[in-house]
Amino acid sequence: MRSSPRKGWFVLASVVVMVLLHGNSRQFWPKIPYLSLRDESVAEHTRLVFNTLALVTLGQWLIGRLPRERALPRAAGVAAATAALPALIGLNQRVLRLRAPLSEVYNLAQVVLLPLGAALLEEALAERAVG
Repeated sequence: MRSSPRKGWFVLASVVVMVLLHGNSRQFWPKIPYLSLRDESVAEHTRLVFNTLALVTLGQWLIGRLPRERALPRAAGVAAATAALPALIGLNQRVLRLRAPLSEVYNLAQVVLLPLGAALLEEALAERAVG
């Protein structure tokens, strides 16, 4: 699997959008209805991850940076990353039981790791479909 600049831009854009939407819920700037967190529950954070990845995907599609053959692999990556978050939060809460500041580092790492995982899955599925 060769490295793709598309993957890097997707991850970077996802991190920026996630920070904007999460900060949005903390009232750092005006709230965006239906996209920002309403509370700090696991379900709301899962929704935030989905909204983030969906917004970045929509943005890439609108500017013509998401080829049609990448649509299904991207959808699978977004679904997998979204589904993984509750398990990763549960892993910390029930198994690792990390305390601050390690818990905060673990949670912050998810901001980068989830989009990266989605991008890697997309890349693998797209290569498999072609080759």
